[in-house]
Amino acid sequence: MSYPKQLHMGENIDDLEKLYMKLPADIKDRELDIICKSARKLIDQSEWYYINRDEELAYVGYMKLMNLVQVIRKNKDYGRKKETVTKLLGTQSDFNRIFDKLKKLKTSLESRYQERARLKGLKTFTKNIDAERESKNGPSGGQDGGTIIPSASVQRQTVTAMELHGMMNDCRISMLIMDCRPVKDFEASHLRYSYLVNVPEHLLVAGMTAGKINHALPPESRTLWSNRMVKDQVILMDWNTSGVAVKDTPIYILNYILCHYDQDIEDTKIIRLDGGYESFVLHYPASCLNPSYRPPMVVDAMGDNIDDIEYPNISDIPMKEESFSKPGFKPTIDRNSKVAAVSLYEARKKPLEDILVEHEQILDKSKQNALEIINTETELKNLEKQQPLDPGADETQESLLFEVMQLKDRQRDYEAEKARILEEEEKYKEMEKEQQERGEQISTEQAEQLEREAAERRLRDKEREQRELEEKCQRLAREREEKLALARELKRHLKENVPETVKRAYPEDDQGPNSYGSSNNVPRLPLFDRSAKPLADHNQNLRMRDLDVVQRDFAPVYGSVGRGLTGLKNLGNTCYMNSILQCLSNTYFLNEFFHDPSFKMHLNRNNKTQGKIGEEVAAVIKALWTGQYKCIASKNLRYVVGQYERQFGGIEQQDSHEFLTILMDWLHSDLQTKQMQISTSLDQMPPSEKAWIEHFKGKGSYISELFYGQIKSTVKCTRCHKESATYESFSNLSLELPQDSNICYLENCLDMYFNGEEVRGWHCPKCKSNQDAIKKLDISRLPSILVVHFKRFFADPDTMATVYRKKQTLVKFPLSELNMTRYLARTEVNRNKRLTTFRYHLYGVSNHYGSMESGHYTAFCLNNIHQKWFKFDDYNVSSIDASDVQASAAYILFYSCLPDRPQSDVR
Repeated sequence: MSYPKQLHMGENIDDLEKLYMKLPADIKDRELDIICKSARKLIDQSEWYYINRDEELAYVGYMKLMNLVQVIRKNKDYGRKKETVTKLLGTQSDFNRIFDKLKKLKTSLESRYQERARLKGLKTFTKNIDAERESKNGPSGGQDGGTIIPSASVQRQTVTAMELHGMMNDCRISMLIMDCRPVKDFEASHLRYSYLVNVPEHLLVAGMTAGKINHALPPESRTLWSNRMVKDQVILMDWNTSGVAVKDTPIYILNYILCHYDQDIEDTKIIRLDGGYESFVLHYPASCLNPSYRPPMVVDAMGDNIDDIEYPNISDIPMKEESFSKPGFKPTIDRNSKVAAVSLYEARKKPLEDILVEHEQILDKSKQNALEIINTETELKNLEKQQPLDPGADETQESLLFEVMQLKDRQRDYEAEKARILEEEEKYKEMEKEQQERGEQISTEQAEQLEREAAERRLRDKEREQRELEEKCQRLAREREEKLALARELKRHLKENVPETVKRAYPEDDQGPNSYGSSNNVPRLPLFDRSAKPLADHNQNLRMRDLDVVQRDFAPVYGSVGRGLTGLKNLGNTCYMNSILQCLSNTYFLNEFFHDPSFKMHLNRNNKTQGKIGEEVAAVIKALWTGQYKCIASKNLRYVVGQYERQFGGIEQQDSHEFLTILMDWLHSDLQTKQMQISTSLDQMPPSEKAWIEHFKGKGSYISELFYGQIKSTVKCTRCHKESATYESFSNLSLELPQDSNICYLENCLDMYFNGEEVRGWHCPKCKSNQDAIKKLDISRLPSILVVHFKRFFADPDTMATVYRKKQTLVKFPLSELNMTRYLARTEVNRNKRLTTFRYHLYGVSNHYGSMESGHYTAFCLNNIHQKWFKFDDYNVSSIDASDVQASAAYILFYSCLPDRPQSDVR
């Protein structure tokens, strides 16, 4: 056996780190192929050094390779050439072997450096000596200036500022310091230490992992962040946390991420600086940059010192009846205040002219949409005349009918917008009239007045044309409805007279009574698609945890499309399921979680669904992001879902909101394997925290961290003002819509949900009798992914039987900058402080077109790779303009407050 080569490159491991940190300055600008060739050479050289026992050169080479891999992953061509990179550099298992070699090299080198130092008569610090000193005499200072080293034999959770200062000045200590203060505070003042990285507070939210933090950090910080893999210990620090870290604070979340979502540092000790940066700068200002800096003081009048009283004054509670009387995102004009009206008018340049232009644009869009309706209706009419029907005509007919639905919904939106614009025109005209009555000078000139009159004449002509087109559309629609009614009656009559043996067609061929696809006026024998059948009988007894071994039948239609732009086949009224799956597929953090093979380690095999739902959803999402298929069929998922909820396995149209709610509960249960950290007894916890832990029975999941929030319900007695609070978890918010309004704003709907309402006969625990009270909802825990559902369907009170109607209200919702902090419970602000600097951005919409009797679901999703909106209409995927996302068909909104980035490296 050969002996290691003599040490020749440094005195300690830190000297080697200075060597491998140096990469060519222009490395990031080089072609990916050239960088990969350099990395390949590094692998070969390092392997040669490793075989020849030159541990220093092997260690430096391997570590330089790790830094180079980070550069490769950030290259713009990496996502496109990932397979080429893998062939050239090796698979993950190859890199795992390199990591093992690195650990062995590091251990051997540190031991050899220490032995050489001992032989030279230098003082060394080994873990065994530290353990002995700690157990006998406690921490003691050395002769080199009082360096204090925390014992390695005792699992310490914190270090003091004095201990950290000693560790920073000892080159034999291998550590990385993570500062989780806000970026502006870190840049203004921080420690003077080489291995210091800022992990900004805004990144430390539920759903983050070490890999996601790496992607979100600026390039100059990522190399430092990667050092956590080779350091013996990581020191965490914030502003001033002392003692046990409070749950959901940034430093708590960072510690949680490193312990649970970072497999690269399993053997690394995670230690926190007690007292934070504030304590360190107080003791050692010379070791800090700009030690005089202090963060801006935030006066929190809603902290913990108000004894959990949500509303001290009952008059402070806004009531539900005020919800839709307030404006949404548009300013209104106070007609009773002429001064306010004049100032608002003069603040804008030619406001009425702008409105007239907008009015004209809406009319143009409405006219074009009406022409499309007429053309589509005409095409349908011609298709129905074909005798006999051509193969595939039913599918074409159904597609055209769905298109008519969507065009009509869009036409309804244009009408609502036109009504809003007309109202604004009247307001501004009234302001001008008031100015004229007061004899004030009108801001517009005579020429502009003439131009406006000409614009109004053009609008009148366009409105006349629009009315003519709408009359034609209505006539065609009436004709089609009459034919559909006859077709349905004929089909019902035929079904009653068809023998039982041929009565039922296969689900994927029968579109069910709720779909337009059932409106054929020519009876056909059922066609059986053998490839679309559920799992055969011999598979029914198979253990579903082995589904990965079973070949899933996605029945793909091959074609090169953009990643994430694969459609889903309709398996018989499964458009509701397809719509939800596409929105979940475009939930980036969930997508990345399911792409990581390690997610199977979190599967719960002891629940009702035994992890099957999670496995199948993951399989569908991964297939949607290969970019190899134009569309796929989610047969296995539909079969498994139908096993546990029979209604979703049939051919009837279902509600996408109901499916989403049940699916989220299933996914949470399938991944509910993480024990929640409980630092104290339940009785000593805040009520909201206790309710949260009890709801999840002490075990969380990645789904609960992303999608679940908590509502605080406060009931306040109007007589004695006694408050009583309860807490409930939620995965989505269901909001009411106004009954008699064509247009409203999301803010109005949120107000309606969260504002107070009167409660009669509430038993007050203080009054010991039934009293009138006010009930108010607030958010006690904001989710990272906020799902909002609109209650569009309602039972018509004017009908004898139970008949459901649909509200076609156009809800104006923001695509970005949705601020939810105003709905936070006052007593829970500190818990959600990590989210107060964020705004939610929209990334997905589940749409419903049509009525309860015959409807269709689609999805609008923001693709993170292309940074564009796309429409997912079953197997059809097409790009849409962001301005088309707001529509009266919007049924479920998906908002995220997590930092977003392109999915260029989803595996």
